[in-house]
Order: sequence, then C-alpha cells, then structure tokens
Amino acid sequence: MGIKKTLGLGVASAALGLSLIGGGTFAYFSDTAQSTATFAAGTLDLNSDPSVIVDLKDLKPGDTIKRDFKLKNDGTLDIGSILLKTTTSINDVGGNNGANDLAKFIKVKFLVNKDKSGVIVPEVVVWETTLADLKSQTPDLVKNTGLDAIWGEANGIKAGTNDGFTVQFEFVDNGEEQNYFQKDSLTLTWDFTAKQTAGVAR
Repeated sequence: MGIKKTLGLGVASAALGLSLIGGGTFAYFSDTAQSTATFAAGTLDLNSDPSVIVDLKDLKPGDTIKRDFKLKNDGTLDIGSILLKTTTSINDVGGNNGANDLAKFIKVKFLVNKDKSGVIVPEVVVWETTLADLKSQTPDLVKNTGLDAIWGEANGIKAGTNDGFTVQFEFVDNGEEQNYFQKDSLTLTWDFTAKQTAGVAR
C-alpha cells in the first residue's frame, strides 16, 4: 500500500466511528428541580398561675373564699378546650364523719371566665356545684356559651395568651350542728387537660 491508501483507510475508519455514535444516541436539553418538605409538630403547654389557688386554715361553716387564677397557653398551638378533672382527699381527724362527706359541704362557683364574659353581663356564675359532684364532671372551662358567644372571646386559648378566672369556694352551713368536721382538712387537686383545636387543611 502506498501512503494514499493508508490515509484512505484512516478516513474510512473515522467515518464509521462517527456513524456508530450518531446512530446510537440522541442529543436533548434537560433540567431538574427538587422539592423538600418539613413537618414540625407544635406544642401544647398549659400552665396554671398560681399553682396553689387556695391554702387556708381555720375555716368554719358559712365562710367563703374568693380567688383569681389564670390558665396560660405557653405553647405554639392554640388550645381548643380545657377539661377540668377534680380529685379530693379528706383527712377525718376524729374518725367521726360517718356518711358526712366534707366534699359535699364545699361549694364551688366559677363566677366568671373574665376573657369569655360578655360586655353586657361581665360577671356571671357560669357554673356552680359541690366538690363531691364536681368529681364526676369534666367541664370545659374555656367554652364560650350564651350571650358570651356573641360579645365575648372565642372558645379556647390562643397560643401565647391566657384566660383569667374568678372562683369562689363556700363552706356550706347546713343550719345544723357540724362539730364532726372540726380539725378535718380537705386537699383539692384540679387537673386541667388542654385539647388541641380541630385540624385544618393547609
């Protein structure tokens, strides 16, 4: 072979290579995008201020005790409802109470939820019962009802806010001798259970 023939084979080989590459691939433009999602749960953080609402001694039948307290939402989520659970423990010092339950003689009145009360009737007894009966009930303390629902604040407690309450306790005087209660004591525990608001579409 001469030089011309050798160069000719080289060109032919190159042309064949281009033909294979061109026939087996397709050139096109492309682009990509990426999305990420983060799901972070909020918190419900309910606190009572003060934590001890009443601490009194030397009570007698007929006495009333009026106190203020707050339920604070220190969380990041709105609270839809707050259910109250009541438990009592009685120390019958003389062991002579018999069927007389001291909890039946302590009446509790929620005079008002200050943040839910209406403009027209700012102070109203929204709920009244004895501690004995209260133990079988779980009232919602932040529900707006009646006229309050029109002029007052909405149900629940928004994140970062609080509701103020006025509550009154009464040692009921039944008009009879009640000496069997002397030196006795009653420990009241209130558990406030916060529930979230309904889920929403986002």
